[in-house]
Amino acid sequence: MKNEKELSTIAVVMFALNFSIILFYSLICVATTFRLCQSFSAYDFLSSVRQVPRYPWQMPVQSLSLYALLCAVSVLKNLRPTERFPLRVAICVAEIALCMGIIASLDFYYSGIALLVLADLVHYVRNGKMRLCFIVVLSLLFAFGRYEIVAHSTGRIAFTAYLSYYDQTAQGWFTGLESLMVCCNILLFVLFMILLFTGQKEENARIRKLNEQLNQANDQLRDYAVNMERMTEMRERNRLAREIHDTLGHTLTGIIMGADAGLALFDAAPEESKKRIQVVAQSARDGLTDVRRSIKALRPDALERSSLAEALEGLVENFHLTTSAEIDYSQEAGPLEFAADEEDTLYRVVQEGMTNAVRHGHADRIAIRLTRAGDVVTVSVRDNGSGSGKTEEGFGLRHMRERLDMLGGSFTYGNLSKEAADGYTGFFITVDLPVRSGKGE
Repeated sequence: MKNEKELSTIAVVMFALNFSIILFYSLICVATTFRLCQSFSAYDFLSSVRQVPRYPWQMPVQSLSLYALLCAVSVLKNLRPTERFPLRVAICVAEIALCMGIIASLDFYYSGIALLVLADLVHYVRNGKMRLCFIVVLSLLFAFGRYEIVAHSTGRIAFTAYLSYYDQTAQGWFTGLESLMVCCNILLFVLFMILLFTGQKEENARIRKLNEQLNQANDQLRDYAVNMERMTEMRERNRLAREIHDTLGHTLTGIIMGADAGLALFDAAPEESKKRIQVVAQSARDGLTDVRRSIKALRPDALERSSLAEALEGLVENFHLTTSAEIDYSQEAGPLEFAADEEDTLYRVVQEGMTNAVRHGHADRIAIRLTRAGDVVTVSVRDNGSGSGKTEEGFGLRHMRERLDMLGGSFTYGNLSKEAADGYTGFFITVDLPVRSGKGE
């Protein structure tokens, strides 16, 4: 941005300087012509130059008019840039044509206007081939658009012929001023080009650096995407393992206990044994359905068909029928209306707690209590089984912890005191799950 401001400043100075140079040549020619006529020296002047000069007003009117048009085209093309290639080419060709017209209207005394147009077009054009073409054309125009080169073919009067009318002192001043302005125009053009190409070089370097950073960011993003895919796959695999473990473990435990009870009653009470076997069969069917559904959606089938409260009551009732375990279920948490993942977790906690109590602790009495304090729901599962002699988490407890960790919950477990008055001296699980605000209020 700073480089662009400097380039704009130099361009404005070059436009002002070239206006001064055009005005200088025009005024010298016009003033000298009038003075020749007033001093009756026109015959001597015409005899020396052997050419008839143009009307005095033609040079300033033509050159300044064309220069004003050139300035207008330059300003408009920068204020309202266009991306249409044919129009951009037409604008550049128009500037070159105006440049040639200005040089011709000044009788080829000054071709430095080509440097101004060259600087303007090089800054405007970004296409490499077009830029090179314009550089060649305008450089040739600057080099060969001089009076000394085209004098014989144009029939114009030399500028030095007008200066010869004045004394040596005035000629020296006019010649010095001309040289100074022409040299300043060349120096400004060189400075403009240096700043332009330096800025473009820095811009290219900045773009390369940004590209490198972008490539690095893309590489990091690809690595991140791969890692996320791997983590997601692992998380889904673990979720699927938890769901199948919870479903199969709970169902098979009920089937085993129900089948054992049915076999024990087979001889003594055939009808009761038949009912037990029917319950076991239905439990197996429900478990199979739940496994199939879990694989598809990883959500308990009971929660798909009913609310969490109804699903828990059905879970407890079905587990009691299949295992003959006495279950004391107490729901004191109010309406059980939570988000889907929270409901899944609470359902699985109760399911896993009952399954572990019967499978590992061989319990025949289980107490389940749900309470709520603010936005935290607490689930307590106790049994009268043999407890656990190991402190390491098994598959079920580990995945229960993973479920709770994902929701910001926590749980504790361990063996109950053998001196408990209520008879629950086996194993306990206590889960605290923060539910989302506004759910279940």
